[in-house]
Amino acid sequence: MTRARRLLGAAAALSVLAVTLGAAPAGAEDATPQPSSTGTSTPAPMPSQPTVAVAPGAPSILNVVGGTASGQLAITYAPPAADGGSAITSYEASIDKGSTWWPCAGTTGECVLTNLRNGTQYRVSVRALNSVGPGPASDQAAGVPTLPAGADPAKPRKLPKPRAWVSASFNAASNSLGVDGSKVRLGVGTLPAITFSRAIPDKRVAESHLEVSAILPDGKLRKVEGAWGWTSERTAVFRPKTYWPGHATILVTSTLDRAVMGQSGGKYLVGKRALATTWTFRTDRKLIARVDGERVNMRVFIDGRKVQTFPVSLGKDGWETRNGVKVISTDKEPVKIYRSESLGLGPEEQYALEADWNTRLTPTGEFIHTATWAYGRIGRYNGSHGCTNMRAEDAEWIFTKTIPGDVVLYDKTGGTTVQDWNGPGGLWNVPWSQWLRKSALGSGSATVDTTTDAPVEVVEEASA
Repeated sequence: MTRARRLLGAAAALSVLAVTLGAAPAGAEDATPQPSSTGTSTPAPMPSQPTVAVAPGAPSILNVVGGTASGQLAITYAPPAADGGSAITSYEASIDKGSTWWPCAGTTGECVLTNLRNGTQYRVSVRALNSVGPGPASDQAAGVPTLPAGADPAKPRKLPKPRAWVSASFNAASNSLGVDGSKVRLGVGTLPAITFSRAIPDKRVAESHLEVSAILPDGKLRKVEGAWGWTSERTAVFRPKTYWPGHATILVTSTLDRAVMGQSGGKYLVGKRALATTWTFRTDRKLIARVDGERVNMRVFIDGRKVQTFPVSLGKDGWETRNGVKVISTDKEPVKIYRSESLGLGPEEQYALEADWNTRLTPTGEFIHTATWAYGRIGRYNGSHGCTNMRAEDAEWIFTKTIPGDVVLYDKTGGTTVQDWNGPGGLWNVPWSQWLRKSALGSGSATVDTTTDAPVEVVEEASA
C-alpha cells in the first residue's frame, strides 16, 4: 500500500469516529447543537442533577409572652431562611435546652405551650422538621406564663381605688459584700434582696409572685429551693436552703405588676408595670473553705474537689473564734497593724503587730491574716485572740484567690455561733426553721418575724 493510500484510510477512520461521537441519540433532536448567528455551535446544556434534601435551618424566635389561658406561653417565630430543599412539615418547642421536644400545632409562626407553672421563667427554643428530620434549634428566649387578667386573685381586672403604686429595687449582694452583684460573678454565699418603695402589708402576695430559678452549667433551668425572709417591712432577702450552685445564672422573676399587696393609709398598694421583670446575677466557681478548730486546719474545696489544706491557729481559751458561716467580702487589707488596746488588754499583754494579707470576716474584728510571730503554733494548737492565724503564703492565697460571696465555715472552735447581724455570713447562721418564720409562705402566716439581733452598726478593730 502506498503512503498516500495509508493517509487516506486514516482520514476516513477519523471521520467515522467524529460522526459517531457527535451524533445525537434517537429522540434527542432538541439537544443537537444549533448554529449561532456567527455560524458556530452552542454546546448542549448539561442534564440537571437531582436535588438532595437536607434538614431545615434554625428558626428565629421573635417573641415569648404569656398565653390566653393559665400556664401558657405563646412563642412567635420566623421560619428558617432556607428550607433545605424540602418543605417544612412541622415545628417543635423545648423548655429544657432540647432534652424534650413538644410538637407545635401547624406551621403558622406561633407555638403555644401549655401546662406550665405561672410565674416561673422558662427558656424556650424552637426547631423545624422536614422529610429528612429535625434541624438545629433556635437561640433560646425567655418567657413567663401568667394568669389572664382577672384569673389571679391578686390581680383583679379592675384595680381598686384609691391606690398607690409600688416599685422595688434589687441587690444581688445585699449581705454587704462591697460589690455591685449585677456586674461581677459572685461566690455562692451571696444573699439577694428586694427592697420595696413602701412597707408591704400582704407579704404572701409579694412572695407568691417572686420565683427564683437557676440556669445550670448544662443549660437546664431548675427552680431553686429556698425561702424569702423579711428583714424589715420593706425588704425581703432570699436564702437558698443550701448554697447557690456554682457557674450558674440566677433568675429572680417578678410578676408583681398590677398585683395588690394590701392596704396602707387607706390606699391599695399595687405593683408598677416595671415589676414584670427578671433580675439576674451570676455565680462563679463554688468555693467552700472548712475550718476545723480541733484539727487546726483549713480545707478549701472548689466545685466539690479539695484543692488546698492549710494549717491554722484560732482563738485561745477565753478568746474562742466564732463557729458558723462567714462570707468573704471586699474588705481586705494588704498590711494591717493589730493593737492590744482595741481589746482592752492591760500593760502585761500589750502588743502592736504588723500582719500581711488581711481578709476581714466580721465587723466585730475577725480576720484571716499572716501571723509570723505564731509560726510555732500554727497547725498545732490555738492561741490567737480570735483571728485565724496563717503562714504568709497561705494567707496570701486566701487574700488573692477568694471573691465576694465565698464561704468560710468554722466548726469545733469552742466559740459561740456568729450572730445574724455580724457580717456577710450572719443570716446563713439562722436555723432553717427560724428562717421560715421570716417568710409569709414558709410560716403559713401573714405575720412574719422581721427582727434581728442587730445592734447599732459597729466595726471594731481586730485582735491578733
